[in-house]
Amino acid sequence: MSETPAPKRKWMPVLLVVSLALNLLIAGIVVGSVLRFKGGDRAGAPPGFGPALYYALPKPDRTALRAELSEMRGKRSHRRKQDFRALSQALRAVPFDPETVGFLLQQQAQTTAELQMALHQQWLARVSAMSDDERAAYADRLEEVVKRGPRKHKKRD
Repeated sequence: MSETPAPKRKWMPVLLVVSLALNLLIAGIVVGSVLRFKGGDRAGAPPGFGPALYYALPKPDRTALRAELSEMRGKRSHRRKQDFRALSQALRAVPFDPETVGFLLQQQAQTTAELQMALHQQWLARVSAMSDDERAAYADRLEEVVKRGPRKHKKRD
């Protein structure tokens, strides 16, 4: 009686190698994501100057400042619509005129700078109205905000 050996399965080692490669790939993605979002270069970076000043304010002041910003932006919304229409027309123009687009961008930058300056003045007025103790408490909260680092955008305050 001669026994015939079972044929070798050549695909089995290939399947094991492919499976190992996929597992290593997934593990690498997970480890890379953890390192990227929990550490990395940006972990020690302070938040932006404006957001730090805002989040350190007491809640009623933040609410009032946000309402004032909303009001200012609302007043300028009609102008923004016109600016977008003009930009759309300038982008479609043949021949294309980069000076027109540059002028529109410069106007938008100026409007943004004016809005930011108005917010700075309102912030300074609020801080100037604080007592010495309130300003010292604000400075403490500001240090905490900076120490905490940039906020995640999970909830809006």
